[in-house]
Amino acid sequence: MEPLQPAPSDGPRPGSPEGLGTPSDGAGPDLAALLKRSGRGDRDAFAALYDATASRVFGLAVRVVRDRAQAEEVTQEAFLDIWRQASRFDPARGSASSWILTIGHRKAVDRVRSAEAATRRE
Repeated sequence: MEPLQPAPSDGPRPGSPEGLGTPSDGAGPDLAALLKRSGRGDRDAFAALYDATASRVFGLAVRVVRDRAQAEEVTQEAFLDIWRQASRFDPARGSASSWILTIGHRKAVDRVRSAEAATRRE
């Protein structure tokens, strides 16, 4: 029996830094590569990044702010920051998922603190 040969490729290999596919371990999209491309202004990469991570960011926001409508706003604000700061992501300092969730968590905590401060002022 002959060994299987890989099929010829017409573009980036799925999971390659320039591809939108999954990494070789099959765990999902390569978030670091998508962040890198988003940092260069690639809207398709950002859309793929959003699709892959928005539910996790939203879930985290719901757990922190305890209100779905507020969590939706927090998620939107977090992804605006992710888009603006994507070029600052450094894979040597941590995973893309952690970086994204940290931004989401900080936004959610800021929202809770802001609401508490408003309540104290009243």
